[in-house]
Amino acid sequence: MWKLLTNAKIYNPELIEDTDVLIVGRSIAALGRNFRLPDYVEGEVIDLQGKIIVPGFIDAHVHICGGGGEAGPSSRTPEIQLSELTRGGITTAVGCLGTDSISRSMTELLVKAKALEDEGITTFVYSGAYQVPMRSLLPTLQEDLVLIEKVIGAGEIAISDHRSAQPQIAELEHLAAEARVGGMLGGKAGVVHLHLGEGKRGLQPIWTILEHTEIPITQFVPTHINRTHSLLQDGIQFLLAGGHIDFTAGCDDFPTELKVPAVLAMLNQRQILNDRITVTSDGNGSMPQYNEAGVLIGMGVGLVEVLWRDVRESVLHYGLPLEVGLRTITSNVANVLRLINKGSIRIGYDADLVVLDESLQVQDVWALGKCMVSNKQPKVWGTFEKRANSFN
Repeated sequence: MWKLLTNAKIYNPELIEDTDVLIVGRSIAALGRNFRLPDYVEGEVIDLQGKIIVPGFIDAHVHICGGGGEAGPSSRTPEIQLSELTRGGITTAVGCLGTDSISRSMTELLVKAKALEDEGITTFVYSGAYQVPMRSLLPTLQEDLVLIEKVIGAGEIAISDHRSAQPQIAELEHLAAEARVGGMLGGKAGVVHLHLGEGKRGLQPIWTILEHTEIPITQFVPTHINRTHSLLQDGIQFLLAGGHIDFTAGCDDFPTELKVPAVLAMLNQRQILNDRITVTSDGNGSMPQYNEAGVLIGMGVGLVEVLWRDVRESVLHYGLPLEVGLRTITSNVANVLRLINKGSIRIGYDADLVVLDESLQVQDVWALGKCMVSNKQPKVWGTFEKRANSFN
């Protein structure tokens, strides 16, 4: 069935002149103006009346099979459900493990990723967890990258954090080298997605590797760079040296200047908000709070909806151009992770689309050509959401 979305403002993520999008199957078949469906096809025309169409959001850091566990078994967060992602405009998610790779496993992560894809969105995974040496599906990370389609890199590997395995430089070097070669052989990005804690070393272990090896700076994607003021400054230097950096949305207890909206605005003002900057939600993971002695004093669960919430706030309240904010969760992510046919509205690309209303709220969501959310309500539910919904 063909679908024609008409009379829209289309951000690609840049604003383009076209107003109509033709979807055939899972892909964008045409872009233009004043389209009409031919009489010989079965199709649906949806008049968007001037609303905005943007690329489906890519969240490159989601604990899809749950996270947490730092306060014992009862603090393990549950698996994410499909509508949690789609309501937030997320049409592509990259799953990862966190602190717990004992009760959570790479097998569980991969199967959950496949389940979400069966339900209608696109998924990938990182191989590993906080620990080094890392846990992979096959005997080595290289084999994971070459032989398992969904594995696109290693992560999230923890450094500068009291919960990390305190990896030695040589271990991180070997991991990065494996990721690089495995990525080359498998045609993948092969990045090392790094969890940064509040430790005083910050990015120093990575700077040391870059100084003493031939591994390029683009092999690393450090996240949580807005965790502390010192880490933010370290991250900016990493960016200026040619590296990728990733900011975490939803950090509501952070000082204002470290929250994503203010950070994006600051970088834009300094004219360094480039295509190597991304934003992720850390969604569905635990949000532990520790005191200065490292004792757990609180626990929350991250929400994926904060991804667009924070980027939207940067546009509405900090004056960031819409296309600039969009890049951090669409085209930039696709480029950094080498996600083919994702992150943009182009002919031949996957029909992953988000319709925004006048206040830039997510109204409709299309994933691989299928309408997942309409008028802010899910049209497609996850397998067990259907069962739960039937009792309401």
